Amino acid sequence: MQSRETKYSNAGFSLVELVIVIVLVGIIAAVTLSRLLRSDTYDAIIARDQIVSLSRAAQQKALGRNDIELTITPSGNTLSINIEDSTGPVQSAQFDSRNVSFSGDVNELDGCGVTPGADVVSGVAPFVLRYDSLGDLMEGGVTGAAGFPVGITRGARLCVNNDPAMSVCWSAAGYAYVGDCIE
Repeated sequence: MQSRETKYSNAGFSLVELVIVIVLVGIIAAVTLSRLLRSDTYDAIIARDQIVSLSRAAQQKALGRNDIELTITPSGNTLSINIEDSTGPVQSAQFDSRNVSFSGDVNELDGCGVTPGADVVSGVAPFVLRYDSLGDLMEGGVTGAAGFPVGITRGARLCVNNDPAMSVCWSAAGYAYVGDCIE
């Protein structure tokens, strides 16, 4: 009897090896592309979301007190948001804000795409909102603007790049939300 030995030659890749290579190439591509995208693409979204978040924190801190002030100050490529009381800073944060412009109004609730903000918010003219002890807006506006501070009866808005989807609105009750103001 003769034994039959068959020899197999492996001239290609197995399916498992091929799948592993595809997965590794996908991971490398994802990491590389995330490094190539510029962060300032998202700066307006981040700024908007942080303004809303810290505005809500300011409103909560104002409950039972009447000395809470929210100050939004863009300066160069940095956006500073400060919550202060009569003794000084309570909470503050800074974020990148490259290629992001801000303008604000008090008691003007038209969409930012329809009526751009009347007063440009800058390092020398920050946007300020003051809360009463119920968390409602009392007064505010852009420092240096005519009549500052203005008593708030209808609400306030901050236009981010004059884009309604990026804008922040505050109701007279002090609640901050994203988008066009709703009366």
